[in-house]
Amino acid sequence: MTESFEYGPIRRVILQPTGFCNIDCAYCYLPDRDVRKVMSLDVVEATGRVLAASGLLDDRLEIRWHAGEPLTAPISFYREACAALRAALGGLTDVRFSLQTNGTLVTDRWCDLFEEFGFDVGVSVDGPADLHDANRRTRAGKGTHTRTMAGIEVLRSRGIPFWTISVISELTLAHREEYLSFVEDVRPASVGLNPEETEGEHRSELFGRQGFRAAYTDFLAEMYRWQERTGIPVRRFTAAREAILSTAPGTRNDQVEPLCLISVDTDGRMSSFSPELLGWKAPDYDDFVLGNVLDPDVTLAVADWSRGFRRLAADIERGRSMCRDTCSYFRLCGGGAAVNKWTENGTFASTVTGSCQANTMAVVDVVLGALEAEAGV
Repeated sequence: MTESFEYGPIRRVILQPTGFCNIDCAYCYLPDRDVRKVMSLDVVEATGRVLAASGLLDDRLEIRWHAGEPLTAPISFYREACAALRAALGGLTDVRFSLQTNGTLVTDRWCDLFEEFGFDVGVSVDGPADLHDANRRTRAGKGTHTRTMAGIEVLRSRGIPFWTISVISELTLAHREEYLSFVEDVRPASVGLNPEETEGEHRSELFGRQGFRAAYTDFLAEMYRWQERTGIPVRRFTAAREAILSTAPGTRNDQVEPLCLISVDTDGRMSSFSPELLGWKAPDYDDFVLGNVLDPDVTLAVADWSRGFRRLAADIERGRSMCRDTCSYFRLCGGGAAVNKWTENGTFASTVTGSCQANTMAVVDVVLGALEAEAGV
């Protein structure tokens, strides 16, 4: 690893307020979801200092509270943490806070916090009860759909916009009409789609199923028509359309470009690239950790990265170069997702994954087809 690699600017920071989650999804990949520890204010303040001193901040910075269930940490923690981060970074960049929740704990008091700090809120919901409760259950094995919808109703009653993210399974594809009708009734600000992936301890067979890509592409085509009819944007379609029509030489990709995205866990360990990597074990890569914000000497300068993290960056760049040389979708993707190359192919120095076939190739094919139809081609 040399300093000749391009890195930054930092556009997004993922902070893990706690690894604990109050529910037990069948496809969860998080290793610490039973640990009730909450990030200390010392870690938050140290993160602000490291970011402020980096000289790498973009004009706008998203700080997302994610991993575990963020709402199991106290409201008082967020009020202090957000104030500290704004004090450290507000004069350097436009700080925006966001949060991804399963929705089961949303109350009016949480909405007070969201309004006070201008939070963008995402809710994980997989569709109507039969689809949602198939995988998103309590620790006692009961469905969580009723509680999630109660949280959504609180957001609606307060006039707080929210987006949704759905994990797409074979069950979704088999009941697509029910899924699309449900999302139309919910009326989120936008919709995110995540086909069930192999990550961490969770092993998914979805991408290996015969005919999955064709079935998923057909589902996406129907969802594109649904988007046009309902006016509810699907984020992958929006991103693909912008990339296709852009005159830029290529798409920036936070998951394979160093220091565009920074992740910090509950104990202050920092990483970059795909945020899912932080918390997994890989001794050759120093467990994907570049340093700890609580170390008074830590910086984001390449020379201060741990040796294993420099090796990680070099291997990820090797895989990105391979994508550039071999994949016709590269300009619209920027090199895939590091986490999926690692979990599906066993190495970062690799190219196509089932995830990129679903999340990039199939999406681009559908959007290109729609653009051609619009142009009368």
